[in-house]
Amino acid sequence: MAFDRETTLKKAEKLLRQGRLEGAIAEYIKVVEDQPSDWNSANALGDLYARAGQTDKAVSQFSRIAEHFSREGFYQKAAALLKKILKINRDDEVTEIRLAEVSALQGLMADAKAQFTTVAARRRARGDRRGEAEIVVRLGEIDPADLDARRKAARALEDLGRIDEAAVRHKALHDDLAEKGRSPEALEALREFSRLRPSDPDARGALARAALEAGDVEGARTFLGGDASGDDPALLLALAEANIRSGNVAAAIELLPRLVAAGGDARDKLVELGWAVLPQDPVAAFGCIDAAVDAAVGVSEFEKATALLERFLDQVPRHIPALLKLVEVCVDGGLESRMYAAQESLTDAYLDAGQAAEARVIAEDLVAREPWEQAHIERFRRALVMLRVPHPDDEIAERLSGQTPFLATDPFVDLSEASSTGAEAAAEGPPGAAGEPTGGSISEKTAEPAIGRQSAPAASPGDEIDLTSVLGNLEAAGTAARQPQEGGLDSVFKRLRETAQGDVDYSAQYMTLARTYLEMGMMDEAVNALKTAAQSPRLRFEAASTLGRLLLAQGDGPQALHWLERANEAPAPDADAGWALLYDFGVALDEAGDTPRALALFLELQADAGDYRDVPSRIARLTRVQTGG
Repeated sequence: MAFDRETTLKKAEKLLRQGRLEGAIAEYIKVVEDQPSDWNSANALGDLYARAGQTDKAVSQFSRIAEHFSREGFYQKAAALLKKILKINRDDEVTEIRLAEVSALQGLMADAKAQFTTVAARRRARGDRRGEAEIVVRLGEIDPADLDARRKAARALEDLGRIDEAAVRHKALHDDLAEKGRSPEALEALREFSRLRPSDPDARGALARAALEAGDVEGARTFLGGDASGDDPALLLALAEANIRSGNVAAAIELLPRLVAAGGDARDKLVELGWAVLPQDPVAAFGCIDAAVDAAVGVSEFEKATALLERFLDQVPRHIPALLKLVEVCVDGGLESRMYAAQESLTDAYLDAGQAAEARVIAEDLVAREPWEQAHIERFRRALVMLRVPHPDDEIAERLSGQTPFLATDPFVDLSEASSTGAEAAAEGPPGAAGEPTGGSISEKTAEPAIGRQSAPAASPGDEIDLTSVLGNLEAAGTAARQPQEGGLDSVFKRLRETAQGDVDYSAQYMTLARTYLEMGMMDEAVNALKTAAQSPRLRFEAASTLGRLLLAQGDGPQALHWLERANEAPAPDADAGWALLYDFGVALDEAGDTPRALALFLELQADAGDYRDVPSRIARLTRVQTGG
C-alpha cells in the first residue's frame, strides 16, 4: 500500500493544534523517512524537535538540510539553517565554523572573519592552543587578499607540525607580496620558506635571487650554500662576494673556478668584483683576478691576462703571488720584455720580504742576461748581504771576472739553436756596445752605463765604466784580476790604492770607481774613492766638490764644508762649474750659520755671474742678518 503523504501531513497538523507535540513529530518522521529530500517537511520536523526540547535531533535535521543547500549553492538558505542551530546551541563550534565558511562563500568576509575569530577566542580561553591554531589556518584560507591572515596561517601550520604546508604557504605569500611590490615582506616570506625547506636548492636559489634583486647581498649569502648556486653565474658571483665581504676568503676563492666555468660574462664580472674589494682585501681581490687570468690563459689571451696582472700590481706593487703569476703568464705567452720586467719586480719584492734565497736566484739570472745593469748587480749584492755571505763584493768581483760566471736560463731561446747563436749573442754585447771584445760567454759581456746622474757629476764617455771594465783595466795595469785573488773586490781596490800612491794617473781610476759606487748606491765606498781621487790636483775640483755634496746629503756638515772649500781652492774646469760650486758652498755655509763667509761667497758670485739663481735675495737676507736689521 502506497504511503499517503497528504493524509499524514494533515494528521500531523491536527495533532499539533491539539497540543499533542509528540504525535505530530511521529507523523512528520513518517513523511521525512518516506521522502528524505522533502526539505520543507524536514525543516518542520526540526522545528518540532526544537519545541519539544529534543535539541540534538533538531540540530541533526537542520544540519542535514543546511549541508544540502550549501552543496547546491543556496548559501543564504544554508546560513539561515546554521543560524537556527546556533540559536538552539550557542556553543556549537562545528556549526559556527560551518557558518563562517558559508559566509565566506557568499563573499561576506567580515562576517566570516568575525565568526572564525569568535571560535579562536573561545578555544584560546580554554587553553586549546592547537584548536586555536587550526582556526587561524582557516582564517588564512578564506580571503586571499588578507596577506596578514595568510602569514599567521603559515606560522600556525608550522606550530601544528605541518611543515610542508607551512612552507608552501610562505612561498605563495612571497609571490603575492612580490607582485604587489611589497619587497621587504616578500623577502621575509622567502626566508621563512627557506628555513622550513633548507635542503631545497631550487628554493634557496629563488630566495637568493629575490635577495639580490632587493639589494640584500648579505641576506642572499644564507641561501647560497651547498648546491644552491648551481651553475648560475649571478648566484655564484653573489656567493663569492658575500663570502669575501664576510671575511670567508677561502670559501670565496673555492667558488671562482666554478664561476669562470659558468661562461658568459662571468670573467668580466669576476674582474669587477676583484677591483671592488681590492681596497678592503687585496688577498681576496687577487683571488678574483687570478681566476680571471686563468680563464684568459685558457683561451690563449695572454695579453689580456698580463694586462690584468699588471693593473693589479700597479695598485699592490710588491704582491709576490701576483708577480709569480705574471712571470708564469709571460713565459707561457712568449712576452719576453714584460717577463724580464716582472722578474725585476719579483726580485725586489723578495728582497723587501726578506726572502733572500729566492731573490738571489732571480738576481743571478738578471745579471747573467744584462751584466752591464748596475741595478741587477745591486739586487744580487743585497741578496748576498741578507744571506750573510762573507765578503759579498769579493763574490761579485769573482763572478764578473769570469772565474765563476753568471749563467742565465732563457725560456725564450730554442735550445736546439743555442750552440749556433750563443757566440753571436756573446759578441754583440749590450745595446750600444757592438763590436767591443768580450769574454767567451754572455755572462762576461760588458757595457758602459751612464755614470754621473743626479748623485754624481757627469762624466765623459771615456770615463764611463762598470765593475767588469774596472777589473779589465786593472789587468792591463799588471794586476791579475782574472786570477783567483784573496779578498776579492777589497784586495783589488787595495792594490789600486797602493798603485795610485806611486802613480798619480791612477787617481783617475779612483774617480771612475767613485762614479761606479755612486751609481750602485755604495756611498761609503764612494767617499773613500773620492778622497783618494782628490789628492790629484788634476781631479781635485771634481772629486772634492762631488765629495762635499755627497757628505752634505749625508748630513755631515763639517766634513762637507771642508771638501767644498778644498774644491773651491782648485781651478774649475769652466765658469759654470765654478759658479755652481760657489753657490753650493755658500748655501752650506748659510745652513751652518756662518753668515759672514756665506755673504762673502754670494757677493763674489754676484760679481762674477750677476743675478745667478736666487743670489740677490740671499745677499739681501744675509745682509739684514749681518747688520741686525
